[in-house]
Amino acid sequence: MTITEIKKAALLNFTEKGYDGASLSDIAQEVGIKKQSIYSHFKSKDELFLTVMEEVINEETKFLHQYFSHYQPDLKNYLEDFILKLKERYTNNKECNMKFILRMAYMPPVHLREEVILNFKLYFSELEKLLNKLFFNTETFSKKAERATLSFMTILDGLLVALIYGGIERFNQKFRVSWEIYWSGLLND
Repeated sequence: MTITEIKKAALLNFTEKGYDGASLSDIAQEVGIKKQSIYSHFKSKDELFLTVMEEVINEETKFLHQYFSHYQPDLKNYLEDFILKLKERYTNNKECNMKFILRMAYMPPVHLREEVILNFKLYFSELEKLLNKLFFNTETFSKKAERATLSFMTILDGLLVALIYGGIERFNQKFRVSWEIYWSGLLND
């Protein structure tokens, strides 16, 4: 159970403080163990970080697959709901996977940058594949599935940045305006 507690405390610390601000001492203290005890499970802070990152990406990829396996016929509302679910996952204080993903995807630890970016590209590529399949299998968008997917990802990127740097109010403001414009443009393309 200690290893699970260590990873949970590490996730929280990396999310709140970033890689550089998180310390093994703080993580150990939160778990109620000595810092040296962490080394019986992980060789280094890097190994702990990469383990947490891999688990978070796996959990969030699983969420993507679960969400997209329950397609609803109203594509506009289905995709709108997806964006709002991501916002909810980001703002949920018990679950900080999305906060971790977005913080580390946009501001990875410098010395682990390549490995981190590669892993997050895999996550976002998986999302693109699922979206592309969804659009391709929808009669209205089958011939423009790639364009619909890329434009959706562009809107999503902007909304996630607004969520990170502007907060919920800014996200909501941008979402209300951009979603209708996106959808109208998609239908009239």
